[in-house]
Amino acid sequence: MIKVIIERHTKNREQLAALLRELRAAAVHQPGYISGETLTSLDDKSLITVISSWRNIGEWRAWENSKIRGVINDTRIEPQLSGKTVVKAYEILAAEPAA
Repeated sequence: MIKVIIERHTKNREQLAALLRELRAAAVHQPGYISGETLTSLDDKSLITVISSWRNIGEWRAWENSKIRGVINDTRIEPQLSGKTVVKAYEILAAEPAA
């Protein structure tokens, strides 16, 4: 399993949050998608971070390069941003169960 972390700075948090919900609604139908969550920084309300889990990097890349994601991201999300999007993918090395 991998985790993808995407950081975006937005001009309008509510509008971006709505668009990210729409993007996630499309992602749930993508093979390999496991789960996702959207976070907002307590220190910087313009910073929104999305963490998604995927079975493997190939399935993430397929979604990253998909037409539906491209349309939503490039034409609707990017105009809402006040900075460059940062995308990083991580492989899970270890996970600890809750006590």
